[in-house]
Amino acid sequence: MSPTIDLNVDYNDVKDSDKFPVVPGGTYAFVVKDIETTQAGSGRPMLNWQLTVTDPDTNKPINVFHRTVLPWIPPGQTSLDVGGVFMLVGVCKGVGLPWEGGKITTENYIGRGGQVKLKQVTKNVKNDGYIAPDKPVGEYVPDPEGEQVNEVEKFIY
Repeated sequence: MSPTIDLNVDYNDVKDSDKFPVVPGGTYAFVVKDIETTQAGSGRPMLNWQLTVTDPDTNKPINVFHRTVLPWIPPGQTSLDVGGVFMLVGVCKGVGLPWEGGKITTENYIGRGGQVKLKQVTKNVKNDGYIAPDKPVGEYVPDPEGEQVNEVEKFIY
């Protein structure tokens, strides 16, 4: 039997700690805090950029995540798919270090900054069949609770 542990925390103090803070839509100075390699559900390679902006109301740092797809050859195909790579081109130009094709060294972008235009959008959540019964299970749909997140509209360069 598992023990019961008293955490000495009032749930009301932490109930929203799993939500990302958002800033109002607008143009912000940003710094690239981190870049992780990841994959889309299709297997397509991506970079997940962690940008830090300053909340104008609290003067605290806020993390904004921005994914960029990378060129790839999809399974069963023979030609390179570069669709969506414009997002990578935009963020690289936005930090003043344009990517010119070929290899990319992500460490060169960490700590660099620029200007980004952000907007607030409704967070997407994975459908479990109950959220949106008319949509396929596993498809992303707008959060029924209406939680807002920041999204990059464009990089200023």
